[in-house]
Amino acid sequence: MVKRVAEVSKDVAIVARKVEGYCSAGIKEGDKIVIRGPNVSLEETDVICSYAFSNVFPTVFALRLGVNLRDLDLEGRLWQCVDPGPPHTPGGRVLFEVVPLEKR
Repeated sequence: MVKRVAEVSKDVAIVARKVEGYCSAGIKEGDKIVIRGPNVSLEETDVICSYAFSNVFPTVFALRLGVNLRDLDLEGRLWQCVDPGPPHTPGGRVLFEVVPLEKR
């Protein structure tokens, strides 16, 4: 029997590691977005920014499906949101790290 993706996926957190300038979503360093199963865990998430998803989701899905980021030399790498900040926009840039959550 084939298992559904939600049954084999690992839970992850998208953590804001650095904020440069003004983040229009209000994200601050240390804020996190927690993904458990197919859902964003609203109880454990500080702020949701849909713009950030575009750049971090390839890493989110790889990690959730069991890819070892160390094997790809991606462990500890930071992913930038799509807002480049000044001088291109009035916004700011947020750098995120995607990390696995411990099983509870």
